[in-house]
Amino acid sequence: MSEWVKPMASLGKQISVLLVDDHRVFAEVLAMRLRGEPDIAAVEIAFSLASARAMANRVNADVVLLDYDLAGESGLDLIAGLDALGTRPPVVMVSAGHDCRLIVEALEKGAEAWVPKDAGFDVLLVAIGEVLRGHLYLPPDALRSVVDRLVEQAHGPAVPVHSFVDDLSTRELEVLRCLVSGMTRVEVAQRLFISTNTVRTHVQNVLKAADLHSTLALVAAARERGVTGIDEEEPVRLPERPTRFGSR
Repeated sequence: MSEWVKPMASLGKQISVLLVDDHRVFAEVLAMRLRGEPDIAAVEIAFSLASARAMANRVNADVVLLDYDLAGESGLDLIAGLDALGTRPPVVMVSAGHDCRLIVEALEKGAEAWVPKDAGFDVLLVAIGEVLRGHLYLPPDALRSVVDRLVEQAHGPAVPVHSFVDDLSTRELEVLRCLVSGMTRVEVAQRLFISTNTVRTHVQNVLKAADLHSTLALVAAARERGVTGIDEEEPVRLPERPTRFGSR
């Protein structure tokens, strides 16, 4: 066996497997390969949810390999029945799906692992070894999306924080970006082709919107909220708003 299979071999015993999949060719080929493993003593196949429920009561399986979709029924419905057994065998979902929502649903129902059907056979053996050791197993490329979804479910989706920047007119934002670039009010006026008095009015309005009293504090607050300098990469444009006091 390959290096990847050693976690299962180190269990020190042979195991029995209940394979539940409605795709007969896939199930029979997989069962044949599993039976060829020295650490697997027996493999039983159930091709439907009803058959799996009946077999679970008479087959003392150490692990269940379960397809998500069983002829239109959810393989997850089997897990509740397994819970009724004296000692529930761990469940490895073996599915064609890669959707993190399905993986999270399976974990919530009690599955201990998820292995895509297009993963290598050695990956399945690793997953079996992990669940028999009491661990969870997920495909490495699915970990981030699964964790993100679990966090979102626990705390809700992140809500964008509204800031004073969102209430600025297009011209006020331009003035603010000039200040962030380090320009003086005279330089802002020259850059935007407006008078220094107009610049002063815009700055006062932005300070009021930010509830700040100095240009230095305003620039720092703007930077913290993602406002870039006028010569830096353009931020997402705000919807056009009329400027105050009739200024240009």
